[in-house]
Amino acid sequence: MQKLSNIRFQTKLFVVFILLSSIPALLIGTMAYRKSSMMLQARNEQDLNVILAQLNTSIERQVRDFDRFTMIPYYLPDIFSFLNKPYLAKEQWGTAEIHAQRTMARLMGAYPSINSSIKGLMIYGMNGTVNGYRISGNTVINPKEKVIDEDWYQQALAERGGFVITGVREINQFKDGAFPALIGSRLLMDEEYQPLAVMAIFISPDFIPKFVETLELPTVKVTVLDQNRNIVYASDPALAARQLSIGANEQRGRWEADVSADQGQERYSGVFLESGYLKWKVYLGVNREELLAGSRSISYFTFLVAVGAVICSAAISWLLAKRLSRPINRLIRSMREVEQGNFKAPAPVGEDNEMRRLESSYHRMVSRLDKLVHSIEEKERQKRNAELYALRARIQPHFLYNTLNSIRMLAILQHSSHIAKLLQSLAKLLQANMKLDSELVLLDEEIRLLKDYAALMDLRYTGVFRVHWVIPHECLQVPIPPMLLQPLLENAIFHGAKGLDRTLRISITARQDAESGTLFIEIADDGTGFTGKEILLQEESADHIGLRNVHERILLRFGEPYGLSLIRTDDLTKAIVKIPLKLEASETGGDRDVESVGR
Repeated sequence: MQKLSNIRFQTKLFVVFILLSSIPALLIGTMAYRKSSMMLQARNEQDLNVILAQLNTSIERQVRDFDRFTMIPYYLPDIFSFLNKPYLAKEQWGTAEIHAQRTMARLMGAYPSINSSIKGLMIYGMNGTVNGYRISGNTVINPKEKVIDEDWYQQALAERGGFVITGVREINQFKDGAFPALIGSRLLMDEEYQPLAVMAIFISPDFIPKFVETLELPTVKVTVLDQNRNIVYASDPALAARQLSIGANEQRGRWEADVSADQGQERYSGVFLESGYLKWKVYLGVNREELLAGSRSISYFTFLVAVGAVICSAAISWLLAKRLSRPINRLIRSMREVEQGNFKAPAPVGEDNEMRRLESSYHRMVSRLDKLVHSIEEKERQKRNAELYALRARIQPHFLYNTLNSIRMLAILQHSSHIAKLLQSLAKLLQANMKLDSELVLLDEEIRLLKDYAALMDLRYTGVFRVHWVIPHECLQVPIPPMLLQPLLENAIFHGAKGLDRTLRISITARQDAESGTLFIEIADDGTGFTGKEILLQEESADHIGLRNVHERILLRFGEPYGLSLIRTDDLTKAIVKIPLKLEASETGGDRDVESVGR
């Protein structure tokens, strides 16, 4: 049995040596892969942002050209004269009407030559005239198509001469054959700013893929959404469908999306930008698998190096494991005896080497172990007190800095007599702060201190907040740790009032639960909240230091289940303190540290 145990131990050492020789190579390869991946993604994102800005500028420049094209009728007075007159049937037209109609026909026929993306246009006169032109197909106007109720027509009227552009629509203004196009419209007005007509040009969205082709980036996926998040152009329709829900309320940023493909899920990532002129969003992205293909070659090479290192070190590892297993087994047997309570370790044997020195050190350690066991309880008690004082010390400098800074700001900016009142409140707070070494104080004294602090903060932030106090008389005589509630009120004022355009309402309440023997103190505010329903103060992080200090002071003083909880409910941020109602005399510490400001 002992021999079998030795073989197992040798095998374990052999495996450990192999791992020690191969893990560094694997770690280096993994770190190199991660670093190269991060660099590739960062560089790709920078390049995409540059391309995105160029593409967005090109689209805006083209649409601005369409905007200027709709201003051409203002330079043709004959058209305005024709639109200003009451509608006449064709058989009633005179020379002026015929001349104006010919001018309008030449104008309409010239638009496609100005820009090949213009496929047609319509002019809807307020006098009832309807004129239109289409570059290809049937040019006869469809009399059944009523545009007066369409959103782009109403928006053109509302803009009072401003240019309006839509996403891709189905154009049915002509008989026999609808076609997709963007609609750019403008309300034409006379010299007295009275509406004359609504002009609409029908723009083929093919100018966008032309811009995309000039990028010469076949692997980059491009999606353009209009202001209503309808697809104007998409190089990958499946990816564009996933992007409809990305960045709806953001002007620019990063995005990631998974798209189903024949070989499984494909992940794309990229950037997007909203046009300040059009309110369109342009999305650019690439396939992450293709982007990181070069980086993966590093990981494959590292894997091959690791395999070679494992094979080369196998023989050396076996020899080392066999030599080290014997003295280690002897040491293990001795440790098992110590586990049973026998603190008499055997004297080291064998030649003078590293293992003998290890056994000697182990022998001395066991000799001291018995002495150390007896001192653990005393050290734990001292550690508990040290942690309490350390937590208190972390609160004091933060509080003093904010208060003194408030005095300095008030003295410089106001030169006000309020400074005297501010100094008086500060004196009370400093006097209470010096009593942090006291074990416990009555809630009545803590509430008076809290009211002084609230008055101090009200001088600094006049009208920013209002405090409502609901403290029953029976709760005032409950002892609590000193300066426990001040960080909670400070947190409510500083964080709750951020971004508010109204007065922050804070309520401070207390209640007793006789059944559980618990005092509940709640500080609630209706200000800016936090994400989620609850903040876990048990987690270690750089945030919420002051709140964690309060929670840890309560835990160290009273233990579970008491402490501090921070929740978000009914549009209120609530800090709830739980402490026991009744304490032993040894816990309250008598009256040795009880003081009162002004007594």
